[in-house]
Amino acid sequence: MEHDLFPVIKKYLSAHEFEVKAEVNDIDIVAKKDDLVIAIEMKTSLNTKLMYQGIKRTHITDYVYLAIPKPSDRVLKSSNFKEKKTLVRRLELGLIFVDVTHEMVSIVLDPKTYHFKKQKKKRRKLLKEFNQRQTAYNIGGSHNQKIITAYRELALLALDFLKDEPQSTKALRDYTNQKKVVRLLQDNYYGWFERVERGIYTITDKGKDALKTYDEIITKLRLNDHD
Repeated sequence: MEHDLFPVIKKYLSAHEFEVKAEVNDIDIVAKKDDLVIAIEMKTSLNTKLMYQGIKRTHITDYVYLAIPKPSDRVLKSSNFKEKKTLVRRLELGLIFVDVTHEMVSIVLDPKTYHFKKQKKKRRKLLKEFNQRQTAYNIGGSHNQKIITAYRELALLALDFLKDEPQSTKALRDYTNQKKVVRLLQDNYYGWFERVERGIYTITDKGKDALKTYDEIITKLRLNDHD
């Protein structure tokens, strides 16, 4: 499974002093060190869909790698795989083999410096989401699971603050140090909040359920908020 590759890759990148986060703006893995930003897309095999995903990331990151489980010797020697590898090289993408059993990462191809026009707006959006994330509960390559975005983290902080009694938007804004928390309450995207009166909010039954569901994440957020 793709998500089995993530902890091995994360360990490897962390050892090389990268900050690593998963599922950032639909990218399986984003790694950042100083101003260098790397995207890694994962699949269980090297296929055209994975290559296409890699190409889409070239406009918003500095380098893009494709990661797959290390193939068998028979696959590596096949003409079909050699052709795919040539395509990856011509697309100027990187290629990573992951040996999950032995927790080893092999850099098979290093990507070249891209000459494509960078999409600065999308890059800024990616970095904003990366930098605002306080937790690291997402696992790269996971499907059909709720992603913990910076927006969800802020909603969980608000939920935690309101769990005992209704509070004012001013108090909540001071607690989170984020003005957009008021808009978050008004939009009520998750259905967790309810307005008691002008400027005063409480949580719904759905919000109380979320407190239990995300208890571990809320604890982490609370600790981060008071570091």
